[in-house]
Amino acid sequence: MKGRSVLISAIILSIIVELVVMVSVYDKIGGERLPFQITRLFFQIICVFLILTSKSNVSLFLPAAFHIVSVLYGLYSNSSTELLRQIFIGYHLLIGPIIYFHDWIESEIGVGISKK
Repeated sequence: MKGRSVLISAIILSIIVELVVMVSVYDKIGGERLPFQITRLFFQIICVFLILTSKSNVSLFLPAAFHIVSVLYGLYSNSSTELLRQIFIGYHLLIGPIIYFHDWIESEIGVGISKK
């Protein structure tokens, strides 16, 4: 994991956002959607372990695809306010590609693994 600061930051942000959403939804609606939210969090944690233990692009594709599918789900959701829905769509559209293309982003901004 050393030298993968963009990936680590994106994963941490993703889990923090998921936890905040879980607490917010629980406070607003109650335990009705909690099983769905816990499943989403569990899936993200499994993806984190896959990323940590494997350098395969499949392990990066899963969380990136998860965020893109979340965008598609958000486009057709009527359960939240328009501004909140747009914020989450933007967040998922941004974080998914960041997770998948973290190597390229790190090389472009000059962080992570040192260049020779």
